[in-house]
Amino acid sequence: MTRAALLALLVSVSAAGTVHADARIAISNDAFSEVVPPLDDSGFTTDLAVAFWRPWRAYQLGGALFDRWLTEVGGPRREDQIELVATLERTWGRPRVRELTITGRAGPTFTGNLGGRWMQNGWHSLTRTGPTLDEGLQHDYIADRALGVLAGERATGSVGVPAVQVYGVVDAQLALGTGVTSLELAAGVRAIGRIRCTELGAHAEIALERYALADAALGLPGGYGTGAWQRAWRVGVHVAWSRYQIAYEYRANEGGSGEPIGVFALTIKQAGHAL
Repeated sequence: MTRAALLALLVSVSAAGTVHADARIAISNDAFSEVVPPLDDSGFTTDLAVAFWRPWRAYQLGGALFDRWLTEVGGPRREDQIELVATLERTWGRPRVRELTITGRAGPTFTGNLGGRWMQNGWHSLTRTGPTLDEGLQHDYIADRALGVLAGERATGSVGVPAVQVYGVVDAQLALGTGVTSLELAAGVRAIGRIRCTELGAHAEIALERYALADAALGLPGGYGTGAWQRAWRVGVHVAWSRYQIAYEYRANEGGSGEPIGVFALTIKQAGHAL
């Protein structure tokens, strides 16, 4: 978490001051899906994600970093997953009335011991929110470090009126060498309103997902569920003002694991300014 906090601070400062690109910083944790202690700390324990993008001709050009820590439910094993991708996106139609957005992504993916054990132990030592290595924190990386590549595409279409839209999503990803191959089909509804200069929004969606793993260690108990189609659902809310948006999403059956996860995200809007 120390590395994540520093990275988030650097992105926030640069996005607000010099980069003039849109940026999104997100932290996911299974503890964010619960309100009554003791909080679960196994399976998909923590995700750290940073993305940025800016206009380029008719497109949005950017990049994204995704860092996930997986720990075994009922055992000592763990695995880290990192994806580092370039993104290219284009939107057609009228915003919040009839839109189609297609986003492509590609880049390297890494698995193995990538520092998650050290960062999680440090965070638990500092905050006393979970076990340390001396107290039983999962410590055993069962696979060597591996490098792979991934490519994916996401298509999102929506139709409605400015206050309410229904939408559908198709997301496909292929990973070679290591990482996660996936296919997702989702449908949902979102509502957006304004109170003076503040925007309030909410959404709910259902999804069908399927996963295949180039790194079998990502399928440890509490990790990705493979084989059959998985059902999932998500609900979220956001508040936005000026150039900022804060959002929360509850994601049931994350990655086919059977467990939920909660996501907090901050989006900073700066695109459109000249460098």
